[in-house]
Amino acid sequence: MPFSLTLDSAVVLPLRGIVFQCLLLLVAIALEASVLRQRLQLGFQPSIRYAATLNLLAVVLGWILFLGIEPLLPITVRTQIISYILFGNFYTNILTHNNGLEVAVVVLGLIIFFLTFWIKATALEGLTWALGKPIVQRVEKENVQRLRYRRSRSDEATTSPHILAVLQANALSFSAVLLLLLLRYWFSQQP
Repeated sequence: MPFSLTLDSAVVLPLRGIVFQCLLLLVAIALEASVLRQRLQLGFQPSIRYAATLNLLAVVLGWILFLGIEPLLPITVRTQIISYILFGNFYTNILTHNNGLEVAVVVLGLIIFFLTFWIKATALEGLTWALGKPIVQRVEKENVQRLRYRRSRSDEATTSPHILAVLQANALSFSAVLLLLLLRYWFSQQP
């Protein structure tokens, strides 16, 4: 039986999107590894391993979540997503004319930032537990001001240093990714 390709069975592989995702992932790994190395006093190789593992886990879980939610979205939103992934810009429709798209992108970006931070912080704790050698021990120190001002027990003294390091690394990598996305958009709009 000869091979025939119909429109229903056509497979589109977004190579441009895959390459750009890999570029963003490499930038995020490099930046986060430098923050983890500085904040947690790790060597070069361990910091790169932790950053790569955390970022790959976050990307894989993000794509699984996206592919699970995507069929449930309205067709106008799905068209926008497909247009951005395949062509790098948004398709002109009712969403782009009513400024609803910009607000949705900002809100979604904030949700993704905090969800990614939670995934990375949880994964780092789990990874260090599974390896049997925690990166840093939890710091418990007596806070003199706590006695003076009667702060609650969930103050800054019981926060693990790697949580703060993951937050700073995630913020730095998200800022760099946002800058690269803005540059990509700006260069795509140039004649």
